[in-house]
Amino acid sequence: MIQLPFSPELIHIYGPFGIQSYGLFIALAIILTISAIRRDKRFNQLNLEPVYLNITVVAIIAGCIGGRLLDILSEPTSYTHWYDWFAFWNGGFSALGAILGVICITPFYLKKIHVPIVPTCDLVAIYAPLLQSIARLGCFTAGCCYGMPTHNFLSVIYTNPESFAPYGVAIHPTQLYSSVLLFGIFLFMYFVGQKIFKKPGQLFALYLALASFERFVVDFWRADRIMINNFLSFHQFIALAIVAVIFIVSITRRKS
Repeated sequence: MIQLPFSPELIHIYGPFGIQSYGLFIALAIILTISAIRRDKRFNQLNLEPVYLNITVVAIIAGCIGGRLLDILSEPTSYTHWYDWFAFWNGGFSALGAILGVICITPFYLKKIHVPIVPTCDLVAIYAPLLQSIARLGCFTAGCCYGMPTHNFLSVIYTNPESFAPYGVAIHPTQLYSSVLLFGIFLFMYFVGQKIFKKPGQLFALYLALASFERFVVDFWRADRIMINNFLSFHQFIALAIVAVIFIVSITRRKS
């Protein structure tokens, strides 16, 4: 059992504004992921150097929109006023929603700038779990996405009253569960997946399936899950829906 004095805010600037630990880890994750992608030989083969910064900005905006929208849909009562939708410093974000946002918006931009959509998605799919793994460490420091109470040897206790996690309660470190699983997915995608799945779109589909599986599994230990029935949560149904769509598209493509 480990006691954590973490605060969501590292440096206070003014009013509701400050440097958040979650935002810091997301920025670090983006920088490291972009650096890794640029070192991949396919980056130059796709001629992404002149446009990768613009693609990154569009993907970040799309992810923010998708992550926020799914959180609003799952917890509408948490947003009392319409302007709360834009108060990102107050928390409220869905990783699955971010993935869906990127999927729904970024391909249109890639088509507009004449960048091959499927090969680019396959390339990004290898490194996306690395980004998510690092970003989850930000969740851990902020205390959001916290786990259910437990007394096993892995439990943690948040001792800062400003943390999003319950104060002084031993809980599952579900953020670390996610981080470890996502990093494992990244290693699998990098060392195994790209050597086995060589057809266009397969790596991207594999990433979506594995990322959905990670959320489905970890959600069983999360205390902030929004239940749909007595067994599955809202995000677990979303994860199952993503896997179902991947399965249907795969079957359809095989028959065509």
